[in-house]
Amino acid sequence: MCLPAGKPSKDPSHPDYVPSVFSHVDTSQQKASAALNRYKRHLDIDQQRHSAKRAKVSTGDDTGLCQQTTAAIDVDASAMQDPAHVASCEETTASQGAQAGCKTEVEMLQTELEFVRQERDDAYRRISHLEYTLSKTKLSAACVEQDDKKCKFYTGLLFAVFLHVFAFLVKDFQQKQLKDSMAHKDQFFLTLVRLRLNLPFKFIADQAGSSSETIRRYCWKWLDAMHSKLNFLVSWPTHNAVRTTLPKLFRHKFPRLTSIVDCFEIFIDQSKNLEARAQTWSNYKHHNTVKVFIACTPTGAISFLSAAWGGRVSDVELVRQSGFISSKLHRPHDQILADRGFTLQDDFAVQCSAELIIPTFTRGRQQLEAKDVEKSRNMSRVRVHIERVIGALKGRFRILQGVMTIRSLKSLSDTSDKATLANVDKILRCCAILLNLGPSIVVADKEGAKLSD
Repeated sequence: MCLPAGKPSKDPSHPDYVPSVFSHVDTSQQKASAALNRYKRHLDIDQQRHSAKRAKVSTGDDTGLCQQTTAAIDVDASAMQDPAHVASCEETTASQGAQAGCKTEVEMLQTELEFVRQERDDAYRRISHLEYTLSKTKLSAACVEQDDKKCKFYTGLLFAVFLHVFAFLVKDFQQKQLKDSMAHKDQFFLTLVRLRLNLPFKFIADQAGSSSETIRRYCWKWLDAMHSKLNFLVSWPTHNAVRTTLPKLFRHKFPRLTSIVDCFEIFIDQSKNLEARAQTWSNYKHHNTVKVFIACTPTGAISFLSAAWGGRVSDVELVRQSGFISSKLHRPHDQILADRGFTLQDDFAVQCSAELIIPTFTRGRQQLEAKDVEKSRNMSRVRVHIERVIGALKGRFRILQGVMTIRSLKSLSDTSDKATLANVDKILRCCAILLNLGPSIVVADKEGAKLSD
């Protein structure tokens, strides 16, 4: 029997066997090589079996001849003609031949078993390699493991921070013993990807091997978890903390500064409701928007974030309705920097005795005085930090850059009686929380000097 030569064969046990009624289908080189090796092993086993049979027959004949010769020399002719003696010799010869054949058969089976085990181990290694490759190409938490640069691109966080935040949030889900089709770490990762890159749910679902509605449900679930568990990261700091961490840039010009405030807007889709469309129209942006009031500490951390209002509301009215002007937040003689449009000096002075500092108006004058110009210039150098915070918030989380859908503003299941917080407020709060987990926009002082009250 000849070995295969890569041509069609009529032998059914041959790896290149092709029935005459079917067309030949080429297999991969790896499968063909494995099949050829199996066929060679079968040929070797068949040859060994034939050799064992021939050895059995020859061993039986030689043993008979030797026994006959020995009997002719050592015993007399009468003993050689004894039927019982002849039968005993034949049984001994047969048992010896059977033992030799069984031993050869066991050795061949052991050899075949080793080949099968080797093929199994190779298959397991290939499967493990394919699973690892798939996990790296699939959009999941495994693709950013131990890679800070990649993790920051997809989530906006370093990988160590991502693990710590996830470990803090997942405890609540483990206590509830929720069973989902996707791992909790992947759910949290895809939620951050949605906030960071503003990818459509359909695209994320295709890359993660799931459905768009499932990904949408996971995102809102983890947004609710972040909003409820990490809300303390966006809070008003104590007076001592602000004074202790006051950067050197502020110490001489604004030593009692506690916050810098401003407003920013986010584009939204037009609502079918005419009243809602009118309330969200912004004459400044010439688009339907929602407006948010924001305040940051001198170090650049977001310390206050109001609820989202329609873009038609003025900055002054938004600040008044947000609850920012309160004696619980400000102490007497605290300094707050704002833009020229925040004409609320009297409100702050009456309600909390704080000082709101805004650029000087010309008020009919053709030119400002030198001291007013210097004051406005110094204030602008400092107030620019709130612009940098807003830029970092929108730049790091692109969901705030595009046009938000009506469903992102308020869930379709919400009603006027049950809804207490709009979805856009949760998104804004979560983005602010994640931004505070990153490095500060203000370079820390090396001196580390502390200011006393």
